[in-house]
This record gives sequence, structure tokens and C-alpha cells, in this order.
Amino acid sequence: MSKIRVMNKALSSRIAAGEVIERPASVVKELVENALDAGATSIEVEIERAGTKLISVTDNGCGMDREDAMLALEQHGTSKLLCEEDLNTIMTLGFRGEALPSIASVSKFTMTTRTADSLEGTRICCNGGDEPELSPCSASVGTRIEVRDLFYNLPARKKFLKSAATEEHHIEEMISLLAISHPETGFKLLIDKRTVFNSPASGKLEYRLREVFGKSFIEKMLFFEHRENSMYISGCIAAPGFTRPSRKDQRVFINSRAVEALAVYRGIREGYATLAESGRYNPVIIFIEMPPDELDVNVHPAKREVRFRSEYTVSRAIAAAVSAALRQMRDPRSSGFAGMNPIPAASPGTAAATPQSVIETDGLPLSGKIPLSMVLDAAEISYRLPEKEQISLPVIDNKPIPVSVMPVMKNEPPETPEEQLPQETETLPQETETLLVDMDNPPPDDPPPFLAHRTGTGTAAFTGDWPHRIIGALDNTFILCEGKSGLIIIDQHAAHERVMFESILAEAEQGKAIRQQLLIPETVELPRSMVPLLLKNHQIFEQLGFDVESAGGCTIMVNALPFSLGGNCDIATLFADMLHEILENSGKKLPVNLEYVARAACKAAVKAHDVLSPEALEKLLANLQDCRQGTLCPHGRPTMITVSFSELEKRFGRR
Repeated sequence: MSKIRVMNKALSSRIAAGEVIERPASVVKELVENALDAGATSIEVEIERAGTKLISVTDNGCGMDREDAMLALEQHGTSKLLCEEDLNTIMTLGFRGEALPSIASVSKFTMTTRTADSLEGTRICCNGGDEPELSPCSASVGTRIEVRDLFYNLPARKKFLKSAATEEHHIEEMISLLAISHPETGFKLLIDKRTVFNSPASGKLEYRLREVFGKSFIEKMLFFEHRENSMYISGCIAAPGFTRPSRKDQRVFINSRAVEALAVYRGIREGYATLAESGRYNPVIIFIEMPPDELDVNVHPAKREVRFRSEYTVSRAIAAAVSAALRQMRDPRSSGFAGMNPIPAASPGTAAATPQSVIETDGLPLSGKIPLSMVLDAAEISYRLPEKEQISLPVIDNKPIPVSVMPVMKNEPPETPEEQLPQETETLPQETETLLVDMDNPPPDDPPPFLAHRTGTGTAAFTGDWPHRIIGALDNTFILCEGKSGLIIIDQHAAHERVMFESILAEAEQGKAIRQQLLIPETVELPRSMVPLLLKNHQIFEQLGFDVESAGGCTIMVNALPFSLGGNCDIATLFADMLHEILENSGKKLPVNLEYVARAACKAAVKAHDVLSPEALEKLLANLQDCRQGTLCPHGRPTMITVSFSELEKRFGRR
């Protein structure tokens, strides 16, 4: 008897659907891309229960007649590829003909469509891949697709979906990416009858970016255009000094498709050259228009990755474009840098416009922060940095209190903790899983039990060879100390992170978080996707000493900060870095808890190359010794290393 059998069509369709439809956001992506390929200038997306109850996409595109509507639900039915040669000239977002049949096989699917030259529309209903039911109906020109009860017949996939807030965040991110790459199309997103995104068609990238990221983000970006050989590159890059702790804000679009491309990321880093900060990433939004035969978009099930015929050529072109955009900051009429007002860039896919000159206002930047060294180097002025005046360290009730200094814009790279997912969740492939927090399940009022062994009072856990005398500081980064067994080197940033981490958690556990009220509340603009993360976890932030409220849109108002953070931190940078770290790492340990927020708050710690006075160094070492785990920073890196006397003797050939 034969052991090999051919699957029936229903089973094979559901298995194939898993390649394309990973979560509700995948459905939104496929349907909106079809609408864009159909020439829609207005797209409305409606979501209920994070997409598990309803996903509805309505567009005013060309629509379909009765025959085309039926063929669209056939496996690999498409109007975008007719022969093998067309694979080399793909310019549409979709081309495989897999999306609609895959969606229909795992949901209760309804499509209503009409063309402009037809008097009546066509409605097709299909439940779980059954035979479609077709009927005439009244309809507007365009297409409306309703996907209800997603994965109702695929419980294994439905069980492993994330929380409602997490899935909604994925959908918002997807809509943002599609809206950025198509400013000529109006987008509207409703979640549970509430409008969360509404951007009319404008055709100007600057306006769309302002609606997605906020005004302050755009004011720190440099718009540019660059043409090299067959590539046209446009978009905007961050001015020097404007960085993020992760690559999340580096967005790349190739032929209007959002992709991940290592060759492009490498070109960005090379373009910034010495202006790039170690462990930090400059936000960029880059559009690349290139011949379709120079790349392959058919290498990933979700079409997120591409391959280039010549990665070196692409990296070199991106590096040249970024470098040229940074040079535009130099005003030829003066020796200084020009302002950073945006240069309106052409919409993706349009011809390059003549670059406009950068406007200067009294010789000063309109916005953003430019390192002093760059300004003086451009003016050919020799200079010497003055010594920084330090503020002494306060100590309250002999508890470790962090160093209070004026931080600079230079952070250490965030370290990713080892993956710890709840047992009932499924680990998805790395390239398909965006790390998010569970914003629907705030922690209980009582601190979680795991804090007890980390924040308890009493004798410090470390009993080894603790440094007993500070010798000096190396590069204003490492503290050199004398120990019984040799030379002990302490990383001042990692050490201060540990002190702040335990101080913040100890105060939160005891319910005695000291809050420093701001004399004038400060407004901070964040990317649209980060505002819900902050507001839906506001109880945790309040427990740690933050006082934050929404000011509408992308703006939040900060009224108070934990006293442990000090009063000299850059609040806008602090919140951006905190939320980026939570988004990047806390999805591996759901739900979000005090430890993750406190760890992210340590972004306000002193940085490498911050100058500390001898008194501040002594205070930091004393506070570090009082910590429960003073030898490791909150991210798991060592705070100190020892070079033994025997190792030194070997180095000098004494033994």
C-alpha cells in the first residue's frame, strides 16, 4: 500500500496560507498593497478585536468585473505576471497571486467590487476556502474586502497570536510604512470604531512624515536627492547628533516597497563615517528607485528581503548619497553650517527635482543639535575643550544615589537579554517577529516576586576582591582602581547603570519612589507607534516616579521624573531611548514589568567620556559596592574586570 498521498485542496491551501498570512497585520499588508496596485487614491482600513473579528479594506481603485473577481480567488490568479520574462521586470507590490486565496482559506471572506464602466457590482462570499458564492450587488467604484473570524478554522495559528495591543501595534506599523511610501494616497485606519490614523493624500513626503513621526522628528532630518548611474535615491537622514539605540528608525523603501537590506544599512553607516556614534543608529528614511532587473524581490515569503545583483554598487551609492546630504549642511556663503530646514523631496517614483539651497537663519541652525567640534572644524578654528564642572553626588539615608552630571548624547548599545517567552506562546522566525510589549496586561500593584532578590536591603552580595583605592580615570570612561589581587578597571557607564537600576527598583518596591516635579512641564513628540506603549503602561511608569500624560497626537507631556535620574537629562532623548529599548527587548519577556522599564530608564546614566570629579568617582564606587549585584550592569555586561599581578608580571617578562 502506498504511504504517500496527495493532500486535498483545502488542507494544502491552509498550509500554504501560513507562508503568507502570519498574523492580522499580514492580511492588512496584502489587501492594502492590492489596493495600491489597483491605483487607489483613498484607502480605508477598519479593524475590530485586533483583526481577529474583522479586517475591512475599502479602496477607490479600478475594481474588477465578474470574471476577474472569480479568477482572483483562484490559486496564483494574478494580473501582474503573464510570462516568465515578467519576473525580471516586477514593479508592482504584489505578483504571486497567493494573497486572496490564502486569506479566503483561513477566514470568512467577502469581496465587493465594481469597475467604472459597469452599472452593478459583484459580491463574492467564501468561508474557509469553500466554493465561492457569487451574486450581483450595488457598489461604489473600487473594491471592499471584509475578512471576518481570521484563523477560525486554524486554531493552532490563532492560539499563538500575541495580545490585542501587540497585534494592533503591528497593524499600525504596517499602515505607517505603506503610507510613508505612498504620500499620494490617502490613508485612514479605524480600530474598534476609533480613528487612530487619518492622513489625506498630499503627494509631499514631508507632510506624511510629519503626521507619522511628529514635527520635532522632521526638524532634525535632512532631506536630499541623489542620482547615481541607474539609481535615484531620495528621502531624509538624521542630522549628526540625532541618534537612536536601535535600527528601528532606519527605514528603507526600494521601488516603493518596504524592505530590509543589509547592503543599504552598510551604506548608511559608511556615509556617516566618523560622524556615526558607536552603538547608536541615525534615523533615516531612504527611497531607492532602480531598474527591476537589478534586484530580486522573490526571495522571502512576505517579500521583506531583497537581493541585489551588485551589493557593492548599492552600498557605494547609498554612502555617496548620505555623504552628499551631510555636506549640504555647509553653506557656501559662510564658514559655518547652514540650518536644517527640510528640503522638499520628490515623491517616490517621480523625476528628480533640482536640489534647493539650505536656508540659514542668522547663521544658526533652525533646529536640532550639531556637535561643536563639527562647527569649529568647518570654520577652521583650532580649539580645546574646557574641563567640565561637576556636581557633587548626594547621598540620602545611605542608599545608593546615582551620579548627577550633565549627560551627553552618547549611549552604550543596548544589550538584548536571552529569550524568555511564556510557555503558551510560540517563537516565530527571527525575521518575522517584531519584538513588542503586552500593553493589555498591566502588572499588579504589588511588585513581582523576582524583585526581592535583586532589590533587598542588607549586605552586598559581592564578597570578592573589591577595589579599595581609585588610582585615576582612563579616557574619562574607565575608572582605574587598586585591588588586593591586581589592577581593577571599572566601566563608569555600566557601573552607574547598575546603581540607578537598583535604586529605582528599590524605591518602587517600597512604594517610596521620589518624584522630581518639573517647574515647567516639557512636551515631547514621539513616533506614533510609541505613544500607546507609554500610555497603556502608565501605571508602571508612575510607580517608578514618572508623571506623563497625553497631549494629543504624537505628543506627550512630562510633568515629573524619578529623582534618581537627576535633573540634567535630555528628556526627549531619554523617552525615545527608553521606549526603543522596551520595544526591542521586552517582547521576549511578556508582559512588560518594572524591571524592563527601570532597565530602560538607566539610559540616563553617565556615558563614556563624561568627565567625573574625584569626589564623584569615589561616590560612584561606594554606591556600587552597596548594590546587590554590583559586578554586572542591568543588561548583563560586567561593570569591572581585574588584571591580576601575575598577568602584569607575565606581560613585563618578570616571570
